[in-house]
Order: sequence, then C-alpha cells, then structure tokens
Amino acid sequence: MKLFVVGNPIKHSKSPIIHNIWLKKRNRKIVYEKKLLSEKQLGLMIDMIRKGECLGFNITLPFKTKILKFIDYYEENVKQIGAANTVYLKGNKVIGANTDGKGFVSSLKNEVRMNLNDKKVFVIGAGGASRGILLELLKYPVKEICICNRNFTNAKKLKKNISFYSLNCKITLQRWQRKKILRKYDLIINTTSFGMNLRENLNFNFRALRKRTVVYDLIYNPNETNFLKKAKKSNLRSYNGVGMLVRQAAESFARWFNEEVSEKDINEVKRVILKK
Repeated sequence: MKLFVVGNPIKHSKSPIIHNIWLKKRNRKIVYEKKLLSEKQLGLMIDMIRKGECLGFNITLPFKTKILKFIDYYEENVKQIGAANTVYLKGNKVIGANTDGKGFVSSLKNEVRMNLNDKKVFVIGAGGASRGILLELLKYPVKEICICNRNFTNAKKLKKNISFYSLNCKITLQRWQRKKILRKYDLIINTTSFGMNLRENLNFNFRALRKRTVVYDLIYNPNETNFLKKAKKSNLRSYNGVGMLVRQAAESFARWFNEEVSEKDINEVKRVILKK
C-alpha cells in the first residue's frame, strides 16, 4: 500500500521525509512517495483510492483547487478556502481536507506559545496559503487583520472572501508600496514565496514594532530568509515554516490512520527537516 504527494513540480517536497519516519516508527507496511502528475492524471489518483491501491495523498501546487472536481465530499474549511491539500477515504467516499490553517495555528500554540486572544495580525500575501491561514485564525478571537499584497485587487478579493467569517474582527488593507508595519501588530506573517531565493528581500519596515512581536515566515527552505534575518536584527521573535509544515502533515496523518501524532514525533521530524 502507498501514500503520495502529487504536484508539478514535486522534486522539492519534504513530505516523504516526514511521513516515512512516522510510518517506519509505527511498523506500518506503507511507503509515502512523490508523484509528478499532469492535471489529466488527477482522476487516476482518485480511482487508485477507490480500488484500494492507494490509502490517500497530499496535493501541492498547482492542483489544490483542481482536485476539488474529482472528490465526493469536502471538509467544511475546504468549501471556505476553495482548495484541498489532503485526500482520504471515509466509508466509500473520497474526502478532501485542507490542513494548512490547522497546522499553522498548532505551530503558533506549540512553537511560538502564542495566545491568539485579541491579537492584531499583519499578513503579507493574498494567495491560497493566506486564505487558509486567515480563515483558521478567524475561529479564534483575533482582533484585527491587515492584508498587504503586491496585487491590490487580489487583496480586496481576499478581504471580501473572509469578511463573511470575521464577525468582530476588523479587516483592513495596506498598499504594497507603503510596506510599513505599525507598532500595534502582534503577529507578522509572510505567506508568499518571496524569499526562497536568498537574493530576495521583502523590505518591510520593522522599526516601529515591539520586541515581543512575532514574525513568522511560511518558507522553511532556506531555514532563515532575509525577512527573518531582518526580524532577528530588530530583536523580534522569528520563526520559519518548519513547524507549520510538520504539523499540517500530522493533520493529514491523523485522517489517513485515525491516529494523532505525538509532540515527541513532531519534534523529532522537525529536527530532521532542519538538518536537510
């Protein structure tokens, strides 16, 4: 029996490292592999699940939205986000889940030790990762969210999309050209891929921020982007995306095996990923 992560490209994925460690530790005769696909082949993956040839799979770019037309049911947050990153079988139905937001909030609670009550959040980026994270944060009593994105039209679309779920949370926008983060913000999140190349720099102004402010970059390779280096120089609390990566994987694992992954297992895998 096999599990997969599917995408195009797929060579960069760290998911097999994570899941194969957990599978081996539990003596499960299952192997997790990368699979390079075209969009036309997505339906074949669903057929493999139905036939019992595959237990489930993760989806990465560019198929997180395209997979939706092939599955039977979605978990609630998939309907809100419009994208899935995990597929599993429940009964005789193929289910789609999105574990990114849950993985991020779990990382805030466990790595950052952050209580989200009344926090003010500044988010860079308005893509699928941002949407998933913000919709999860809105389940907690965060007080304010500001979205800053290179394409202002996409930022406005995201604000409209999540405002339905915001209740008492104030949602604002900042134009990309300004790049100034006010003192009031408790949590700064980079949800973009800008910074994976060490020559790239987001050039946001951190000078007004308090030392207890948390700066979180979803990028985990390199371990420390220029964005995080700048945060560290400003004596801010900085975190890369390894915690979220491993914890969203744990959410997928729980759906395939109905088994929670322990903090010990999560921390073991984090150490391995950081050494790669």
